[in-house]
Amino acid sequence: MKQLSITQKKWLKSIHLLAAGIWITTGLIMFLLHFMHNEVQTGDQLHLLNKIIHFIDMKILVPSAVVSLLTGWIYSQFTKWGYFQHGWITFKWIITLLIIILGSIYSGPWIAEMVKISGELGMAALSNTEYQWYDKWQTVMGICMNGTLIFTIFLSVFKPWKSNKKIS
Repeated sequence: MKQLSITQKKWLKSIHLLAAGIWITTGLIMFLLHFMHNEVQTGDQLHLLNKIIHFIDMKILVPSAVVSLLTGWIYSQFTKWGYFQHGWITFKWIITLLIIILGSIYSGPWIAEMVKISGELGMAALSNTEYQWYDKWQTVMGICMNGTLIFTIFLSVFKPWKSNKKIS
């Protein structure tokens, strides 16, 4: 299989690190913005806050997650790292795909519902049981996803599991 040149690997690594950094940063920002509910004073402010979170999710977080996934795939496909030669890489693949899938199925739609409810109810959304449910579980999801993404940084640096190749 064709391998990437040293220069291509450097470009790929740079893009991958940049995308992963943006993904983690925007995830943390979205998570922290949820705690501004106490600061909002009008229904319009609450709706705008939710729209900002949704905008960050759709326009920054999702594209950076996709770029991170694609550059990770190129890395695995066209370098010596592979997909399953190292346990830490396999684990990162599982985590990355799981976060993207869960974000697509749950987190993104929950945020969209929070935008809709706050747009319809204004400040009364904060007392709405459906809105509270989405807010609570979006917070839980944010803790889990961001914590897991941060953990993958340490996996990438420390590479804790040895190669899965058998040494003869």
